[in-house]
Amino acid sequence: MKEVELLKHIKRKTVGYFMLCEDKLDNLEKIFPKNTNNEKFSQIKYKDIPKNYAPHLIMNDGAFLRGFAYNNNGMACIIPLANPVLIYFNLAQSDLRKIYSLKKELLDLFKNDTIVKEDSLQLFYAFFGIASAFVVMLVTSMEAFVNSKIDKNFLYRKKDGNKCIKEYDDEQTQRWILFEEKIIEILNKKTNKNFAKKYPLRQRQIDELIKLRNEVVHTKIDDTYNYYECLYTKMLRFKFNETITAVRDFINYYDENLIEQCPCGKDN
Repeated sequence: MKEVELLKHIKRKTVGYFMLCEDKLDNLEKIFPKNTNNEKFSQIKYKDIPKNYAPHLIMNDGAFLRGFAYNNNGMACIIPLANPVLIYFNLAQSDLRKIYSLKKELLDLFKNDTIVKEDSLQLFYAFFGIASAFVVMLVTSMEAFVNSKIDKNFLYRKKDGNKCIKEYDDEQTQRWILFEEKIIEILNKKTNKNFAKKYPLRQRQIDELIKLRNEVVHTKIDDTYNYYECLYTKMLRFKFNETITAVRDFINYYDENLIEQCPCGKDN
């Protein structure tokens, strides 16, 4: 069987990220020299940080990025404010190779073995567990992306029956409006773009992803266990690599190059 060319890991980006120009870096180096024996800052008490303060960090390549302060037993721990869209997408991508290897191992095992052992069950649990996490995280990445495109103080109005019109603010829109509706009625209209119309085949893969995610998150039961059988069969037949590529293309269609492959070429 021909080996699938899997999507490599992406650049891990933060919010509020930009590269400092050389003159600004030079000014900073007067305060924080590059070569120093003291590579750590003095610790700051969390209570001493002003309210609504937004700390920033500087990476070794000159990138200036937003951070947040975490109360670590009374001391401030300044952590980069990573983009959740990319965190969820990266988490799904990092499992790709393992999903395919577990699937092959599982099918090879049950193709030949007539006796089910504990290791056999463990293998199935591993495959379905990691595949389910992939599906959930990939849809979560899309949902976080679409919500990020809803402006602050945005108002969304929709009919509620024949006479009433309901109004949703930006937070209510993110929480209560269906994902597909947010794409059609908000994202597409805001950007004057339509991914589903321009790339129907890729959209079909995304539709299948969302259906499978809903079946995983809202797993049901029937007397014959046909639902379980159908769910597991769909997972074994699912096109993981093609689907994550379609999701990447969806996000980049509305926000160019948000998801970029890391030039290091490593899988994870």
